[in-house]
Amino acid sequence: MKGIENFMDIITIVIGMVGAMLKGFKNKLRPVSVIMSMVVAGILCYSVIGIVEIFYHDLTPRLIILIAFVTGWLANEITEKLDLAIGDIYEITIEKLKNTKNEK
Repeated sequence: MKGIENFMDIITIVIGMVGAMLKGFKNKLRPVSVIMSMVVAGILCYSVIGIVEIFYHDLTPRLIILIAFVTGWLANEITEKLDLAIGDIYEITIEKLKNTKNEK
């Protein structure tokens, strides 16, 4: 695996996005949700690997790839829960607006 260290940032972003995509396909999410979670996973993987490498300088590429995949998998879970929460808030707001309009 010589020379892979030069492209580790790009590899971690891609692996994190693949992890999020696989989790999205497993849960049969909408394509928009899968793409959104992949973008979030790419950004989160880049950040997490940067922070991990600050404290642990001698990580092997395999361990970094594993961390990126798990981060992508978890980013999908976070994005899915946020998507559901925002959808619920949207529905509640619409109902309140309809009730306010009907009261007048």
